[in-house]
Parts: sequence; structure tokens; C-alpha cells
Amino acid sequence: MILEELIWEIVYKPIEKMGYKIVRIKKGIDGSQNMQIMAERLKDQMLDINDCVKISKHISVLLEVDKRVEFNFGLEVSSPGINRPLVKIEDFVKFRGYIITTKLKKNLNNQIKFVGKISNVLKDEVIEIESNGEILKVPFDHIDECKLKLD
Repeated sequence: MILEELIWEIVYKPIEKMGYKIVRIKKGIDGSQNMQIMAERLKDQMLDINDCVKISKHISVLLEVDKRVEFNFGLEVSSPGINRPLVKIEDFVKFRGYIITTKLKKNLNNQIKFVGKISNVLKDEVIEIESNGEILKVPFDHIDECKLKLD
């Protein structure tokens, strides 16, 4: 199990009981050694600095107590922001109709990066994305990174 998945397993339910949802956990953003944890309030999908402090303190305790994690990194708790990452299939369903920027793990139509609109999410976890007048069928597991493009 990779570190991010283990941390997700440890913190997801306790943070949810506090009234928050973990959006993404990722280590080494922009070359740092910090663990970035994106979260939002369950009731309104917002997050302020007080929420970040509260979540950070709680996660620190959870990770220090759990002996499966060598807690030798900094925590960075933040909101997903306007260019929110889409990391689960449910995210694509929720944001159907929105414009996204996508980076794939391998080429599709000689492209690895593209901008398009989520037009549909199929039952077999294929995302239909309208880009440059055509519909691309992208298997969910081929997506490396994806963000909303609202700016």
C-alpha cells in the first residue's frame, strides 16, 4: 500500500466524523516533502483557516498514534480551491458539464494533455470529454491528473 492510501485509510472516517470530507492526499507537491491534504466541510464544501488548523491537529495525532506510518513529513491542509482536483469517479459525475484540464498517463489521439468539458460518465468508468469538437472516451484509470478549469 502506498503512503497516501495508508494515510487515507487512517484519517478518512475520523475526519468525516468531525464534519469534513477528504478530497485528496498527495505527497511532494511542487517538490516539497510535505503531505498535502485537501478537505472541505460536508455541509457547504467550504474550508477556512480555522478548519485547516483543526483538521491538521487531529490528523497529526492520528498519524503519531498509528504505528504503520513513519510520520517524518510536514502536513499541509488546504481547501481544494477554485481549480479543484478530480480524483474519484464520483467527482466526474458531480462536475458533469464543467470544463477540465486533464493529463493522461499515456497518449490518446496523440495527446497527453487537453482541455475539455465532461459530457458523460459511463458505467464502466469511462469519462466522455468533449474537446475540440469531438468526444474523447477516456478510461478513468488512464487519467494521471485532472482539475476543474474555472479561472
